[in-house]
Amino acid sequence: MKVRELFQSVGITQSASGKAPWLDNDNCQIENKTKNDDSVMLVVKRKSDSAEGHAYLRVQDKFKNKTPQLLDWVVNNNEIIGLTLNQLVNKEVILE
Repeated sequence: MKVRELFQSVGITQSASGKAPWLDNDNCQIENKTKNDDSVMLVVKRKSDSAEGHAYLRVQDKFKNKTPQLLDWVVNNNEIIGLTLNQLVNKEVILE
């Protein structure tokens, strides 16, 4: 399954500085990620001016029983660093 089928809230929810309203899913790359109890916070950065923002991945309700495994997949998958959010949503999730 793809990220977009398993997770919700993949859009940028806030600019880190509050001054970059035009951060979007195509012009920012994932720079870092942090696991929370029920989500993973993605730090995204626009290369043209280094504006940063955050996006959150939360497991969809119908997959809540796999939340720990899915969040661990995001945190441990280094292939997502450098992707845009639009590239991320099309990535296949392969759980072991």
